[in-house]
Amino acid sequence: MSSYESPGLGGRLLRLPGQLLLALVNATALLVITACVLSLIVLNRVEIAGDRIAGTVTDAALARLDVSPTEFRTRLEALDGRIESLSAQLSDPDLQDHWEVARQLKELNANLADIKLAAAGLANAGSDVTGAAFDEAGELLTNALYTVRGCEAGARSDEPAS
Repeated sequence: MSSYESPGLGGRLLRLPGQLLLALVNATALLVITACVLSLIVLNRVEIAGDRIAGTVTDAALARLDVSPTEFRTRLEALDGRIESLSAQLSDPDLQDHWEVARQLKELNANLADIKLAAAGLANAGSDVTGAAFDEAGELLTNALYTVRGCEAGARSDEPAS
């Protein structure tokens, strides 16, 4: 019987480096698993925050234009239909009514000028959009910190305790 297999102190000391290595491998595996789980949680929170920020930004932009999302979509679809109709008329070699096409081109130019004005308004709303994004990110971070701390997000220090 060798000293490595003996139940005495010498055998235990000889097995100690192997057991320490095994414990280190197990600890590393646990840390990797924990890091993966935390990464998934953070990615989920970032995706949720991105969705919320995108919604806030879209609402802010449309509010700046004083138009509802359905009305904006309807306008874009109507504009697309008019462009397709005008393109079909212009591609017709037997075009008889060129005054009608000229009138439609003027209307289309007016619509495009309105879109250009709306785009300029959205460009000017950049600071509002940035502010909304930072507010949303701050709220998300605050809620995450409250969750990590073990408190409820609704029980903040600015609210009276009951």
